[in-house]
Amino acid sequence: FVSEERKRERERERDVRAMEQSFVPHIEELVEESEVDKLEERAALKRAEQVKKEGNDLFKEGKYEESLEKYMSALSACPPSCTRERAVYHCNSAACHVKLKRFALGKEHCDKALVLKQDYVKALMRRILCLEMMDDEEEESDGSIFTHQRKGEEAEQRDRNSNDADSQPKPSSRTEEEKEEESTSNSVASSEKPGAESENKAQGRPKAEDKLQMALDDCEAWLKLEPESSEAKGKKVELEKKMKEKQERMQQEVMGKLKDLGNTILGKFGLSLDNFKAEKDPTTGSYSINFKK
Repeated sequence: FVSEERKRERERERDVRAMEQSFVPHIEELVEESEVDKLEERAALKRAEQVKKEGNDLFKEGKYEESLEKYMSALSACPPSCTRERAVYHCNSAACHVKLKRFALGKEHCDKALVLKQDYVKALMRRILCLEMMDDEEEESDGSIFTHQRKGEEAEQRDRNSNDADSQPKPSSRTEEEKEEESTSNSVASSEKPGAESENKAQGRPKAEDKLQMALDDCEAWLKLEPESSEAKGKKVELEKKMKEKQERMQQEVMGKLKDLGNTILGKFGLSLDNFKAEKDPTTGSYSINFKK
């Protein structure tokens, strides 16, 4: 009886092992599935590149809305693992938004391009432009700050490299193949989800007073990638000058408001701040306040 029981137990074990082996794919099957995935990915990328080319042609014709639709379609068709190409599609979409004077949306696409490819010089340049124009728009919409006379066409002049949509990211000193290895498909998928932490950080709305500083930070990153770029050096000087001028305007505005407040109070007594003059003592450097009628 015991031997019969052991015999049946051995038979059950053989059946279980046979069943388990039937679910394990052979090496040949795994290789075939991998090749199929690669073929499908290449086919999807080919379709995306063709749509991008159509978008480039529309961009050159000045049809920016239609061009933008093509770039968004290219993003939908492109496999998540193709980070280099997806960065290009986002940067090209940003170029369309710049031409359409939608600088906040342009910045968001630059953010996404730089999440995918941190050393993408063209995306840095375009984001600098978007930040500058967003700062200008805020000043123009705020009557309490000195209003610039810059017009929308200034954006086109600054973004001269956007006249033709990008075909590939601008290379830096390292090869594109080396830099592509820095991103994985999993990190790309999470970074492009609306609620992803990296996306929130990239798309975080900067405060009004921070935009020029953010543009300057991007310019510093640009210079690290292209230390000999005269354009990057010139842009840095321009941004530093703009920041200094803005600070001076804000200081003048604050002083003007303080003067108005003082005149409001003194006016009740028939006086104004014009009745008081601060004179500096050349020997001590201290100030004295003199009253004049």
